[in-house]
Amino acid sequence: MNLTKSQINTTITIVMFSFFSLAMNAQDLTNNLKLWSGVSVSYGINDNLNGKLSQLFAFNASPTNYSFSQTKLALSYKIKRRVYIEGGYVRGLFNDTNSLRNQGATSGWFNTLAVDRIYGNFSYKHDIVKRLSLKHKIEFQHFFADLDKYKNRSIYSARLGYNVRRSSVSPYIEGQLYYYNGGIISSGFKRFRFKTGLSFKPVKDSSMRLSFYYLMQNEVNTDQLPDNDYSVIGTNLSFKIN
Repeated sequence: MNLTKSQINTTITIVMFSFFSLAMNAQDLTNNLKLWSGVSVSYGINDNLNGKLSQLFAFNASPTNYSFSQTKLALSYKIKRRVYIEGGYVRGLFNDTNSLRNQGATSGWFNTLAVDRIYGNFSYKHDIVKRLSLKHKIEFQHFFADLDKYKNRSIYSARLGYNVRRSSVSPYIEGQLYYYNGGIISSGFKRFRFKTGLSFKPVKDSSMRLSFYYLMQNEVNTDQLPDNDYSVIGTNLSFKIN
């Protein structure tokens, strides 16, 4: 089943309206359990080039309130099978605080502050054994705000995935290592993330995929600034338009 552009646009509109309603009561980032919900759309420009739009909404679990949101626009190019480069722009919306204003965040929607960045990455996926694969990704991010913890971040990700035979189900585990640079703290490896989950097609023979995951984040050695440690239970729904 292939979804039409109008159906996808309607889905995105409903999700965005829900976000605007909840963003009116924005809260600071906290170190508690978070609930993340995302939706993404990929459009095939040609056989090798894809345009991407994704939206992430993050909420604190207890008490339930808005944490942050993130919008991403990107282009992805396939160099060859399983080898890709990607670049794009990301806007994050956070609670309005003096700290973020002093760090150069700009005014966003509904009394939030926006933090913008651009990024580029390279990814390569290869098989270990039949149906078991490993995907490597290296990403560089540059922030326009002069954040205290970093001006630039570099991220290495390794994702181990398994394709269940005669099924669309794909369980996976992933590790991410972050290098901070350009802030008021010392440069170095400051953040680690561990993620595990599974994805599948909720509708057979469709371009839709649904994923559920658990994520754990830990920061270390951030000098005089507090570490931002939290856990996440998340979902993501993705579509592809040819």
